[in-house]
Amino acid sequence: MPLADPPEPLYLLAACPDWNPPHPPGFKCLDRTLGTHPLAWILATRPAGLVLDGDAPESEGLELLAAIRHRPELDATRLFLLSRSPATRATAYALGADECLPKPCTPEQLTEAFHQHGRFELTFWGVRGTLPIPGPKTLKYGGNTSCVGLRIGGHRRFVFDAGTGLRMLSNHLMGTDGGRFDGRIFISHPHWDHFNSLPFFQPLYFPGNHIVLHGPPQGERSLRDLIDDQMDGIFFPITVGAFQAEVEYLDLWEGVHRFDGVRVEAKRLCHPGHCLAYRVDYQGRSVAYVTDNELGARGPDDTSLRELIGFLDGVDVLIHDCTYFDDEYPKRVNWGHSSIGQASRLAHAAGVRYFYLFHHDPDHSDADIERKLALAERHLHGLGSSTRCRIAGEGDSLRIDRLA
Repeated sequence: MPLADPPEPLYLLAACPDWNPPHPPGFKCLDRTLGTHPLAWILATRPAGLVLDGDAPESEGLELLAAIRHRPELDATRLFLLSRSPATRATAYALGADECLPKPCTPEQLTEAFHQHGRFELTFWGVRGTLPIPGPKTLKYGGNTSCVGLRIGGHRRFVFDAGTGLRMLSNHLMGTDGGRFDGRIFISHPHWDHFNSLPFFQPLYFPGNHIVLHGPPQGERSLRDLIDDQMDGIFFPITVGAFQAEVEYLDLWEGVHRFDGVRVEAKRLCHPGHCLAYRVDYQGRSVAYVTDNELGARGPDDTSLRELIGFLDGVDVLIHDCTYFDDEYPKRVNWGHSSIGQASRLAHAAGVRYFYLFHHDPDHSDADIERKLALAERHLHGLGSSTRCRIAGEGDSLRIDRLA
């Protein structure tokens, strides 16, 4: 839960040597006043929150973090860690930190991190499939291709896919955060509408940013190989050598992972090439990003369908491929996409709470998408389903942590 109006002060313990007052309102700076055994004071005081210095000598901050997390009576104490090192922040999350922020960190950023700890916020930056579609028929829901952002807690950012919607996110970050971005970009697969705007993500060119790129390899070609090929000077005028951010490349396969203290499960989909869906679970809430997935005419005994239903079981928000109308699908079998009826039946079978229509055929207008919504609602009503349908609109945000 957000730490609004905590009953006790929030303490800065082992405060950063380069962080001078004023400290944030409601915080008490302890620095080195606790002697050599701060854990005894922490056990006696039970503070609402502690801010630890991950760059303290001899790993003092990490050692104290581990010691606190081994004491069940301190489970309610929120632990925040500040560090310049991405590796230190990753270690802190593995040890049980609630939030890790990069230095330099302003008092305002720290205060926001404490108060937004429970945030689980989804934003759609691009919702179309195959091609970006500008023009009057796509003004309402947007014409950019696949990109979805997820803000987790006070600082963590996950992004799903790098279609042309990624440039919208990039412009947003330039306008609000001056291009600062420490986060992860998860690629579902490297088809153009999910991949081709990565070179236009401006935070990649800012020193001091730390960005991890995740995605499925394609045969013997790693994610790094695929990005190098895209930006080889032939298909794009500059290469990855122009990136000034600290960029990591991580190949992903089907399975359960933990990134920045958050559970992320990847699931292989029915689509040409190696394509992954992603499910993110945080503090009892969940969202699944399932684009470019052909459900087809698979019956209830199909093993892959049962596995997909299990993957999606009880998810709060499902974002799923709804490329075709049902009467269009027979002419597009094996193209790797689903119809609105197929996706609706999946949402019901998995007990999804909110089903968001996503990845539309480039020939479909805003009016067509609204027809899809009506058809989805009709399908679900006929099934006696409690699943609710929504249209994913470019620029729309949803606080998953606040869903009724």
